[in-house]
Amino acid sequence: MEKTFNHKLVEEGRNQKWIDIKAFSTHDKAKRPFTIILPPPNVTGKLHIGHALDTYIQDTIIRYKKLAGFDVMWVPGKDHAGIATQAVVEKHLAKEGKNKYELGREKFIEEIWKWKEEYSNNITKQWAKLGLALDYPSERFTLDKQANEAVLKVFIDLYNDGLIYRDEKPINWDTKLQTALSNIEVVNKETQQKMYYIKYPIKNSKEYLTVATTRIETLPSDVALAINPEDPRAEILLNKTIIHPLTQKEIPVITSEHIDLNFGTGIMKVSAHAVDDIDIIKKNNLEVLECIDKEGKMNERAGQFEGLDRFEARKEIAEFLKRTGYIIKIEDITSNVGYSERSHEAIEILVQPQWFVKMNSLAKALLKHFKGDDGVEFIPERFEDVLIKWMENAYDWTISRQIWWGHRIPAWYKGEEIAVQIDSPGDGWVQDPDVLDTWFSSALSPFVFLGWPQDKSKIKRYFPTDLLVTGYDIIFFWVARMYFQSLYFMEDKPFKQVLIHGLVRDAQGRKMSKSLGNGIDPIAVIDEYGSDVLRMSLIFNSTPGQDINFGDEKIQGARLFLNKFWNIARYISSIKANINESLDLSKLDIYDKWILAKFNNLKKDIEAAMEKYEFTIVFKAIQNFIINDYSSWYLEFIKFKNNNYFVHYLFREILIALHPYMPFTSDYIFENIYSEELLESTVHDYQLDEEFDPKLVENQIELITVLRKYREDKKISKATELFFYRDNAQLSNIELTIISKLANFSWEDNHDLSIKLSDGEVYIKLNEDNKAAEIEELNKLIKKTEEEIAFNKRFINNPSFMAKASQATIQEKVDKLAMHEKNLAFYKEELAKKENN
Repeated sequence: MEKTFNHKLVEEGRNQKWIDIKAFSTHDKAKRPFTIILPPPNVTGKLHIGHALDTYIQDTIIRYKKLAGFDVMWVPGKDHAGIATQAVVEKHLAKEGKNKYELGREKFIEEIWKWKEEYSNNITKQWAKLGLALDYPSERFTLDKQANEAVLKVFIDLYNDGLIYRDEKPINWDTKLQTALSNIEVVNKETQQKMYYIKYPIKNSKEYLTVATTRIETLPSDVALAINPEDPRAEILLNKTIIHPLTQKEIPVITSEHIDLNFGTGIMKVSAHAVDDIDIIKKNNLEVLECIDKEGKMNERAGQFEGLDRFEARKEIAEFLKRTGYIIKIEDITSNVGYSERSHEAIEILVQPQWFVKMNSLAKALLKHFKGDDGVEFIPERFEDVLIKWMENAYDWTISRQIWWGHRIPAWYKGEEIAVQIDSPGDGWVQDPDVLDTWFSSALSPFVFLGWPQDKSKIKRYFPTDLLVTGYDIIFFWVARMYFQSLYFMEDKPFKQVLIHGLVRDAQGRKMSKSLGNGIDPIAVIDEYGSDVLRMSLIFNSTPGQDINFGDEKIQGARLFLNKFWNIARYISSIKANINESLDLSKLDIYDKWILAKFNNLKKDIEAAMEKYEFTIVFKAIQNFIINDYSSWYLEFIKFKNNNYFVHYLFREILIALHPYMPFTSDYIFENIYSEELLESTVHDYQLDEEFDPKLVENQIELITVLRKYREDKKISKATELFFYRDNAQLSNIELTIISKLANFSWEDNHDLSIKLSDGEVYIKLNEDNKAAEIEELNKLIKKTEEEIAFNKRFINNPSFMAKASQATIQEKVDKLAMHEKNLAFYKEELAKKENN
């Protein structure tokens, strides 16, 4: 082995080897299955540090389960990411002076497929860099032929069952990407705005009503003013006619429970471009008169403001109303504004014909199942509330998107007729140009990626999947939708558990972003330090549900551990041993038995932590075993003991146990020392035949530690010979040699300085100078202890203290007095010994 750890040497060709030997694509039907569907990354760019955490967690679990004897299947997939991918390709084509309309739908989609192939290959290369244990032959794409067949079947079945419908309703519209969005694709952000207080004159009167609004640009679409029926002014105002301040048209006053009595002036203008307003309009049989178009510009209803961008119109209308005397006051406020998650543009509410999934019955079915005995388990449990709250308040899901890249909606139109089917019904029928929301297809991945509906052989064995690993930010986007779609089509949950991890933040706890320039490229870290370093620095700092503050300190910590382990492996590789025969436990000495007991405890600790996916606890257990028990003690013991029979039997099992957490390094070392494939090797569970008392070794460790500490505390040079002695010590020659060598003390009969141990005392021989120093130190201890005794007695002998103090405080003083009196007796006994020798 090389003198220093070289990640490039360790990683070279290793992932390809795992693929070639089909380590994760060969399935043993005799074993219990364990399945994960990889959350499919978007084919829009490269993987980020969050992807690295997410996939490393899954990879670690898959490798752990495989070595625990499971038939693992980790299905890879990639997402066509409709809106995101189309937007990126459009931007790319714009640089070449092209646009989708010039190309036409078919040629434009061809361009996206070219893009998909290039970036899909990039993602596969990045997976290889990470070293992911994916079942590559099973890879799927959310827009592949089989997935498209499945999506169309689901759409048609849901439509025929009355759960998908088409309607003209107010929807969230992205003016930049020119498509509808579902509610959960809208991000509410606190935004600085102006609140305009506007006069609405009452007809045939000098009086007016004051209306507060931030969206002054929607005034041209006003059709009424509304007041809460509980408002004391309601009865009088309902008979009034209002003269609109901008259009001078007459509009009525109506009532609605939607109106907040405490917001603004308690009177709301009723216009298009707000969901509540449109609901009020429809209930009152008024007309929806939109004044903003799909591009976010003012239409013909805006009169002199036609053609202006809606935000420019906001300023111009405000100036006009100021000049004409209709503005009473303007306030600066902060309020929530909805923005498109994809384009970051403020969304517009438009009434559009769209396709919807009826959520009421699907949500109820999910909640019933979730709260039942067989419901999906969330880790941590607190995230169950996120799913419950969202499903209890689920809106109908807008699933149509006005883009070209995606699953084309299988609906056909001829006049007023609609036919929902895959093929055209005949002449004169035109297919709906829209495609389905990307989440509609990715919601089917737990069963579609396993071959449904074309081939159900994998479904029978691997569905429901065992685990979904994902961030908390897409519980409602993806987790909930997979859940209700699986319940509906498979009559079962999609996965047994959901492991929620947090976000990866920078070292200061800030969210990573382009604007802050604090992003970390996982591939760059791998190139510099290796995949195992990145994996360990991420997963060993990951607690379910919690964010990670990630920086160079964590990377260097993982690097130091791997370097330490590499040096251990180099040392082990220098020890010659034959492990081709079965282990003979009778050949193990007490040191071998002690480390085997420690290793078996490590495996139990790892197993318990992996049940809950507590990777930080796994690392503490590994670190304590490797750095303390194994390296600091066992490897020191084997330098001086005669029998090193067990060394390679154990180290082979250590490499297997650590493989899920450092796969490249463990595999390389295993291959180089043992000339075997780690992932094809038998895991041995070596157990001691008889009861073994670890104190046989731990008492020696304590003794060595005490002797080392004495030399260190007294600042005695290692060149100075020191002696120790123990009465009735049952130490073999080997044990005596090990203690002497590791403590740098020789054995000689004496009773000079006594130091207490768990199993008795050790004596250290003193020369005259050291004896004088010990006597002086004992006298100081006696004086200080006598002062402590006197101090505590003052409290106990004080009637006032004893009457007022709590029983716990009194007991504390009594216990301290007893301890100091015991110590005083010991110090005086030791002093007498020193003075008499």
